[in-house]
Amino acid sequence: MAITERLVALGQGAKRLNDGSDRLNRLISEIDKALGRLNIGMDYTHPRPLAESQSTDPGGKRTIELAYLGYLSVRGQYHLVIKTVKIMEDKAAMANQTPGRVIPLLTAPRAMRHAAVDVLPDLVDAISSQIHELVSQVERRCETAQGLLEELRELENTASGTRSIAEEPSAE
Repeated sequence: MAITERLVALGQGAKRLNDGSDRLNRLISEIDKALGRLNIGMDYTHPRPLAESQSTDPGGKRTIELAYLGYLSVRGQYHLVIKTVKIMEDKAAMANQTPGRVIPLLTAPRAMRHAAVDVLPDLVDAISSQIHELVSQVERRCETAQGLLEELRELENTASGTRSIAEEPSAE
């Protein structure tokens, strides 16, 4: 194959890749907006890392960087994000390290966005399960609070009924 044919094939492949990435970005954006409209307002980070990289400093200490898909607050609003965490072998470095970096999924590198899409169904399922569990807890707590309120009202009615009889003057 001549170099010209290879360059044409490369150009066509790059165009298809970019077009596909643009479409995927639009879909991720719509998913992010749909999740936002649900007003979920709860943090979730998928437990399985999307990516892992290792490096070794000149002293031989390893640093492992992990990237996770999450649904977290960014500047006061919840979005799909990539959360990166560094794990350092050096204990002094660990004491000074930051708890992780969070960037919106749509601004993450292409490979990370693409990998995240494979995990999105798991993330939505996990958030859905957490919400259903919280709904059950809220309903149970509302029933408890309602029962307590009814008992207090009965006690209040009983106490005010007792008071009115005791406060009445006797007919002597």
